[in-house]
Amino acid sequence: MAVYKSNNCTVVKSDKESINFMKVGEAGKIARSYCTKCGQMLFNVYDKNWCAVNRNALTKSSGEAYVPPGDVLNINCKHAFEPDKIKAPKHNSVPFTMLLKFIPMIAGFGCDGSNKEESLIPEDMAKVEVSPITWE
Repeated sequence: MAVYKSNNCTVVKSDKESINFMKVGEAGKIARSYCTKCGQMLFNVYDKNWCAVNRNALTKSSGEAYVPPGDVLNINCKHAFEPDKIKAPKHNSVPFTMLLKFIPMIAGFGCDGSNKEESLIPEDMAKVEVSPITWE
């Protein structure tokens, strides 16, 4: 997952039938969008000011896969299937300095609110597909 400010990315949506939503458990409060054609998760969280997007779903305007320049900070590596294969820089938890960057962004500072693709937010959470909780 990668987190972007709204003014740093453009979301291009395909037809409405290609996207569906899923939440974990009946009481889930966050709906994650996924592609109905391939099953790939698209967004972990989508907001008007920022979005947490699956990096595998990112492309350049030319259609090529987007590869971020420079190093990518890998967080929560201890939860990876193969933690030893995660490239540096990496952390087993969210570094405090990173939290200091996220808090203003989540509050909307430095974001222009341009994520307005309402079809990427479910209209009714009661109608969102439910994935069972498997870790209890």
